[in-house]
Amino acid sequence: MTSQHISVGSRLGARLLRGSFPLLGSVPKELRNLSPDVGDPAEIHVPTRHGDVRCLVYRPPRAGEDTAPVYVEFHGGAFIVRAPEQDDHLCRYLAAHTGAVVLSVDYDTAPSVRYPVAEQQAYDVAEWAATHGDEHGWDGERLAAGGMSAGSKLAINVCQQARESGVFRPVALVSGYGAMDMTLTPPDRTSPKKHPAVAPWLLNLMYATYFPDVPRRRECLASPSLDDDLAGFPPTLIMTAELDVMAAESDRFAAKLSSAGVTVTHERFPGVDHGFTHDKPVEVAVAALDAVVAHLRTAFAPVILAGSTSADRPDHGFSSPDVVGEDVQQEHLSGEGQQADECGGQ
Repeated sequence: MTSQHISVGSRLGARLLRGSFPLLGSVPKELRNLSPDVGDPAEIHVPTRHGDVRCLVYRPPRAGEDTAPVYVEFHGGAFIVRAPEQDDHLCRYLAAHTGAVVLSVDYDTAPSVRYPVAEQQAYDVAEWAATHGDEHGWDGERLAAGGMSAGSKLAINVCQQARESGVFRPVALVSGYGAMDMTLTPPDRTSPKKHPAVAPWLLNLMYATYFPDVPRRRECLASPSLDDDLAGFPPTLIMTAELDVMAAESDRFAAKLSSAGVTVTHERFPGVDHGFTHDKPVEVAVAALDAVVAHLRTAFAPVILAGSTSADRPDHGFSSPDVVGEDVQQEHLSGEGQQADECGGQ
């Protein structure tokens, strides 16, 4: 057996997880109904080095005088679940309140593919979006990338690869409760909660099916927290949950970005676990979505599209981040100092 072998049991487990997710991953209707003015997304297929990738395109309800910016969104799911529809409420909300076109990416997942297919597809889609805006009605020079959970890492990977290619540069990065270090074992990830949302069996299944080659887990693209060259990253919003087993690695990544000179806004949400943007309490999820809105609106400035001001937001009946944020720990970091460790094995 080699380090790249994927057992029949692991393949079956991944397929069962993918198949059962629609039954397990339901978003509360209060979140699903936040943005009724945003129409259903169109489907497009974007060419990548690993074949065409389906993307869902959400457009803001009212067009402004200027071409809309574009936000490339990557869903979560432990690199196994393949369901961009899980982020429907998030994509609608961002389109409604930032005035941006939101591109939600249906990247390939395990057990059909393994690392680094999704990472390369993520970059290819973002580069395509940056260079084909004129054809599709968005401003590719004002492109931001973001995601939650596994999608958070893919958004970071976009920035890493954009740094190397020089073809485009994202204007902002959004990282929500992401996995930053694939060299960590399940026991390395702890939580004050007895039964956290991300269980050891899920981490083991992710490693076995998407990252089966153990030495490659030390590559910077697999483990962004091991990247020693984060200078030049765009302004970054990092959101973590107090009870999440992955919170500590995101905290460390935020500090490392700051040390590399990157402007970082770090929001820590108390009393919630992994996936809090998609679950109750609804007011905390809305506060997190509004933090993303604020981050993107700043990055997309100076042009703010008509219909995207806070005064025009619908009254969704939930607390704004100014209210909920009394309990949210927030740091604004504009880093100075030395960068941290090198990527192992690079």
